[in-house]
Amino acid sequence: MLRKSRVSRDRARGMFITGLVVTATLLSSRVHAQDGIEFVDSLLWSKAYDIVVEGDHAYCAFLNGLLILDISDERAPVFVSRLYLGGGNAIAKAGDLVFVAAGSEGLRVIDVSDVRDPVEVGRFPTAGDAMGVAVIEGTRAIVAAGDAGLQIVEMSHTQVSRPVSVIDTPGKAGAVVVEDGLACVADGPGGIHLIDVADPSAPIVLGSIDTPGNAEQVALSGRFLYVADGSSGLQVIDISDPGSPLLVASFTTSGYANGVTIEGDHAYVGGIYDGGFQIIDISDPETPVEVSVSKYTMYNEAWGSAVRGDLAYVVDYFSGIHILSIADPTRVRPRGRFITPGSIIAAEAVGNRVAAVGDLSGLKVIDFSDPDRPRVTASTGVFRGVHGLAAGGDHAFVTDRWGVQIYDVSVPGEIELLGRLEIPGVARTPVVRGEYLYLTADLTGFHVISLADPTTPVITGSYEMPGFAYGLDVEGDHAYIANSDTGFHILDVTDPAVPGQVGFLETPGLIYGVDVEGGYAYIADGPAGLQIIDVTDPTMPVIIGACAIDGFASGVKVADGYAWLSDESLGLRMVDVSDPHTPRLVDSFPTPGEPASVAICGDRILLLDSYSLIVLKRR
Repeated sequence: MLRKSRVSRDRARGMFITGLVVTATLLSSRVHAQDGIEFVDSLLWSKAYDIVVEGDHAYCAFLNGLLILDISDERAPVFVSRLYLGGGNAIAKAGDLVFVAAGSEGLRVIDVSDVRDPVEVGRFPTAGDAMGVAVIEGTRAIVAAGDAGLQIVEMSHTQVSRPVSVIDTPGKAGAVVVEDGLACVADGPGGIHLIDVADPSAPIVLGSIDTPGNAEQVALSGRFLYVADGSSGLQVIDISDPGSPLLVASFTTSGYANGVTIEGDHAYVGGIYDGGFQIIDISDPETPVEVSVSKYTMYNEAWGSAVRGDLAYVVDYFSGIHILSIADPTRVRPRGRFITPGSIIAAEAVGNRVAAVGDLSGLKVIDFSDPDRPRVTASTGVFRGVHGLAAGGDHAFVTDRWGVQIYDVSVPGEIELLGRLEIPGVARTPVVRGEYLYLTADLTGFHVISLADPTTPVITGSYEMPGFAYGLDVEGDHAYIANSDTGFHILDVTDPAVPGQVGFLETPGLIYGVDVEGGYAYIADGPAGLQIIDVTDPTMPVIIGACAIDGFASGVKVADGYAWLSDESLGLRMVDVSDPHTPRLVDSFPTPGEPASVAICGDRILLLDSYSLIVLKRR
């Protein structure tokens, strides 16, 4: 959708506005809703998939959309801009246009003539998830659309037309490369298909060949096609006769081969599952020889790469963009990197600041003083095994598989580790109230921790409980626990040394999250959606309302008469709970990741989408 402030500029450009979007996408029910959810921003992106390098810029496809970097100094790549698209699996560029295969969001066309201000100028809803894209002469987009096969789209100066043709493939079309009218399709378990697309209205399947693994990505050089074939490594196929492609070589790679780029006499393979970045000599394509394997970070989840001159730009699924010197391919050296978090799973606001954390990401502090332009002001190094976060006053509390870490965040731009406490079991969900930290721990139950001296926290009391307690809230003298194995528990914490259960209730679903407001407990109950429990008498909790969703409710926050549910299957759900007895689903906002929780900062709703922090507001 075009932003109003840009409409005149985009019309003057005479670019591609999608007629189908106007009739199908823009006229969705959300547009006409009196009350609903509005997108504001997204940040802390993870899950990088693909990259194109041109001039001084790198154009990167992330799960959330398009991200542009200034790489004029390869030692210090700099963020330039980003555009949220709701998806981003692959990328191609032609002139000032970038084409993004955006998964369930279809094909998206972005004008990047001003790299500081990329503008979407067209989109096309593909029949399946758009996984790969190639462009011919800037006028034809060929989309690998997963289960829907290959779709060819003809471009014009006024619109993206409907598909010129659709070619069903037996597998799952995930990538495509095109040269001289020949499209080579990586079809996952369906192997490789060679299709004549010189006449896009009448494509012809010339030949196919099964590969021993899962065909993930393809690269073409002369008469040889190179296939990143998953667990079967690199496959080399002679396509000099497209009607009878011939497998001529197989090479075992360092990991699950997920991406391949060819430059000169070398194949550059990205391997996931700690596969890293591998260089293979293909001067004799029928006898590939390993040159080197680079493990450049703790993740080594290389999805693909772009090569220019003596530099390789490696896309890492969990840690961003790594620039490597390949001047000597036997001794690859790091040159620069643009680091992204591994995941974002929890956040909590204190005033106009938000603390956020994720596994393989570290702790981030975000300034929301301008809620339309949040910015990260401080970060820690990366740590692993993260489960939860609480924030209060000048402190942030991070739980991980070993215990809880306490950080001082009082100084803007700085984060200092103050103390650490090992917890019996696996520390899960923390809540801070005054001088006490309350938290759940897998298999051991509930613990109360004194923060009288934050540098030396002490467990003052515990309540044994089996199972996994993912949700916790503390209001007044009671702690409310969402235990996915046993149900909803209410504990009396009047005496922090002796917490004890006073109430219990089984819910119909799989209880994951809880938020207590005004005598009611709002429960994220997994497949059963939202459950509302009257807890005015803590000894006799009673379900008095429910709202079903077609998904899995994993977290909940209540504010201003609405319950905001994170739905692992979709995104964010907005439920009117002004009458707790009759909650009503008002709106939904789909997101590309797997929402883990939700937080509130002023009038902003923060959805922790596992791979980003998405900022929304009530319309």
